[in-house]
Amino acid sequence: MKQKIFQLAAGATTALFLAGMATPALADDIKIGVLVPLTGTSAIQGKDISRGIQLAAQRINNGFEIPQKDGSTVKVGPDTLGGKIELIIEDTESRPASALDAMRKLVNVDKVPVVLGILSSGVCVPTGQFAQQSKVVEICSSSTSPELRNIGPYLFSTMGLDDLMGRAMADFALEDGAGKTYSSLVTNNPFGVGMEIQSCQQLQDKKGGECITKVRYEEGKSDYNADLRRAVSQNPDGVFFTAYGADARLMLQEAFQQGIDVGANWYADYPSLWISDIQETPQIGEGIRGLEPGSAGPEYDAYAAAYKEAFGEEPTSVFGSYAYDSAMLVALAMEQAKAATSDAVRDALIPVSQNYAGVTGDKAFDDDGMQKSESYRHVIVKDGKLVPYEK
Repeated sequence: MKQKIFQLAAGATTALFLAGMATPALADDIKIGVLVPLTGTSAIQGKDISRGIQLAAQRINNGFEIPQKDGSTVKVGPDTLGGKIELIIEDTESRPASALDAMRKLVNVDKVPVVLGILSSGVCVPTGQFAQQSKVVEICSSSTSPELRNIGPYLFSTMGLDDLMGRAMADFALEDGAGKTYSSLVTNNPFGVGMEIQSCQQLQDKKGGECITKVRYEEGKSDYNADLRRAVSQNPDGVFFTAYGADARLMLQEAFQQGIDVGANWYADYPSLWISDIQETPQIGEGIRGLEPGSAGPEYDAYAAAYKEAFGEEPTSVFGSYAYDSAMLVALAMEQAKAATSDAVRDALIPVSQNYAGVTGDKAFDDDGMQKSESYRHVIVKDGKLVPYEK
């Protein structure tokens, strides 16, 4: 079914009734909050995340057979849930303070039992703490700081935490032959700091490597030249790079102008956080290697085809697929619990996750609501696109 693409204004609340746009809302529709950056440095990724959730809600509202690992399906729809899914979407403006204000509105005014979306640990940590205090379920689909594990039983994550990505990044760089001395260039927030700690610790503990320079830069600056010079000042064998959207674009532009060859030895975690931002100047990221989470199997291919049918273009990042999985898990939890309350969803999420066949791979939660495992793909930037990489 073709779906209208919504233009969402900054700071606006948009209620989407995704099972036939002309159909009146049922009295007992199930409100679910969505918290995403629709403006600011991560707007491209936020749009993709909101679309992934919209696609899941559309399917659920039309009745959908949700696939399970054992080959069976679970039918979920308005008849089994007792109502249709209504999404209330709020803009974080790519800023933690704005995200927290929007979260308060979703919880205190809209009275949602669940909030989905949430890009970046810098947003997920404070909003998750508020959700925990309010006893509202929050599922962060694109946040990976180890701090998430300690927030409490109402917080869940559908993407593997930085300990998994950090170990994988260090292994990838060393196996690629970059060498044993590294610089870490990361955003100064829970996500970036977590990546620095985990990657550098993996180098030291298991591989005999070392991070000889650690640079934590502030987001939203107009000039990163000094940070770049410091990152390469000791001529490291490799550079670990963590950045978002517009900040990454500016940093890579300035590196290009300085003559820093990022294609020689830079390794990026989650390069889809910024790949869409360098489309007009693809040369600035040429050759950067990285790791992308998620499966490249038939489940993802089916998701991507449905996404293109609904929105008229391919997914613009991997993050929308993780958000899609979070919405499907909520639907399964509500169906199993026969209730749409926060406590009912919280109690059912871990059990239903064990057999859900996610489009991003195994989505089984551990006892803390975090992912037990994560899949990563080796990629390289070629002509402004991420393509599979093999040495």
